[in-house]
Amino acid sequence: MAYHNPEGMSDLTDSKCFTKKNKEQAVRQLFRNYGFTEIETPCLEYFDMYYGENEYVSQKDIFKLIDKTGNLLVLRPDMTVPACRVAATKIRYEALPYKLSYIAKCFRADEFGGGKQREFTQCGAEIIGSDNPYYDALVIKLAVSAAKRVGINDISIQIGQVEFFNGLAKEASLTQKESEIISKMIDSKDSFGISEYLEGRKIDKNIYNHLTAITGYFGDKSLIDRLLETKLNLKSKQALNNLKQILDILDKMGLRGYVTVDLSMVKKLGYYTGMIFNGNTYQMGFPILAGGRYDNLAEKMGKKLEATGFSLSLEMAIKALERQGQTEELPVMPAIVSFSESMRDCVLSVTKDIEEDKNIQVLPDSDDLERYMKERNISRMARCIEPNHVIIHSNGKTEKTDFAKWRALWNI
Repeated sequence: MAYHNPEGMSDLTDSKCFTKKNKEQAVRQLFRNYGFTEIETPCLEYFDMYYGENEYVSQKDIFKLIDKTGNLLVLRPDMTVPACRVAATKIRYEALPYKLSYIAKCFRADEFGGGKQREFTQCGAEIIGSDNPYYDALVIKLAVSAAKRVGINDISIQIGQVEFFNGLAKEASLTQKESEIISKMIDSKDSFGISEYLEGRKIDKNIYNHLTAITGYFGDKSLIDRLLETKLNLKSKQALNNLKQILDILDKMGLRGYVTVDLSMVKKLGYYTGMIFNGNTYQMGFPILAGGRYDNLAEKMGKKLEATGFSLSLEMAIKALERQGQTEELPVMPAIVSFSESMRDCVLSVTKDIEEDKNIQVLPDSDDLERYMKERNISRMARCIEPNHVIIHSNGKTEKTDFAKWRALWNI
């Protein structure tokens, strides 16, 4: 019988669990401050939610199971699709947009190694019901703030636009399969491979040059201005102008120093339709947060709602903090009061609310208490043995006193 965790899943104890819950609460409060309403959804979703007409997440990346009636289910691989389902089917407010947030477990079968886990917590926010670029800028601002709330101040955002590449692919008459092949080459920065793949095709030279150079389309807002001066199709130009609008708003929000343009970013999740972004920090080989615009997802669930959002992987963020030398210790319990069998009633009568009011533990006396105190970094302890025999341990020193004097000394 296996008594260890499944691969890519972890138990959290002591300081690690304390740290994670603290970070969750910090992000939850941030979302509330921005006016988001928190939602919860089931861990299980119907397979068709992710794999109907479109494949939003690769099937090799998910955990699948079958219920008693033969329905194919999945452990949710992300929270954007469930949040969109809730907005399209459960929320009846007429005034838009919906601002939904969540802190929830997700599961990916291939997420393992380099700080990634197969079970992970997404802290995310979705703004559903508007195509205004202001909201794209707002989710980026919120993403930066969320990273800071969990302790990561050195965060950089790379922003792209999937329609820029889609416009080039359409003008080059690439099939969906061909576009996916080139997308993978772009993602791996393989400009030579793109050049070889397009060799011999009847593609406009200007489009060919953009497709083979796209892996190097990285920089500040001036990159967009330079590209707008080149020969481009309408879809790609609109994508660049959309990015320019978002960047102008981010400048006004004071976030210019956090954001760079990266047009080589191509969609990995099938629902993105516009702006996309990643958030990175040092000592990590993967983004700790990601997001973007997905205007067609809710429509497939019965309601036309444009949307934009992001999620932060809490485990990745905590791993980044550990690698950066930022760790969080358990809070120190200020004291322990222990009682012998003969002193039990006497001690309990004067310490009725002491745990809540003064954060002091009350325990039966035992031979392990000094070790218990040391291992948990507890600063002082009073061992009530007899009315005239109370032993006080405090900062490495030991003294004896009686019960009345101890109560006066500790204000109990």
